[in-house]
Amino acid sequence: MNIELRIAIIRRYGSQIRATKPLKVDEARLSRLVNGHREPTAEERARFTTALGCDYFASDGEQHAVE
Repeated sequence: MNIELRIAIIRRYGSQIRATKPLKVDEARLSRLVNGHREPTAEERARFTTALGCDYFASDGEQHAVE
């Protein structure tokens, strides 16, 4: 599970369900991304990084803030 991603989504949107519309992703897909069952597409990664201000999908396991 990508707990940092889940926390960021909850802080920004209040729930994963509320995040689906602004992040342009359906509930099942978001759940799979948060739980680590799927990798984001380049487009999803860009949307999430822009919306949340941090890249929670960095390959090195670290969070990278958007400057």
